[in-house]
Amino acid sequence: MILEGTVISKETGLRASFGGVEQPYVRCVIARLDNPEVQSEARVIGVEDLPVDVGGVVRLEVVRVVTDRRDGIVRFDCRLIE
Repeated sequence: MILEGTVISKETGLRASFGGVEQPYVRCVIARLDNPEVQSEARVIGVEDLPVDVGGVVRLEVVRVVTDRRDGIVRFDCRLIE
C-alpha cells in the first residue's frame, strides 16, 4: 500500500526496535492527497528526518499497520519512497 500526502507535523530523531533491530524513525501526521480530510499517523522507519518540511508532500510504502483498539487509532509503519 502506498501512502502519499502532505506532512502536517513531524517529530524527528526518534529510535525504536523494528524487527529486533534498533533503527531511527520519524513520527509524522500526513493529510492524504486522495482525501485531504483523512489524516494518517505514520512512523517512517530507517530515517533520522524526512527530506521535506511540514507542508511538503511525501510518498511512503506501508510495511505494517498497527491498530490501537483501546484508543481507536490506526498507525502505519512505513518506508520512504524516494
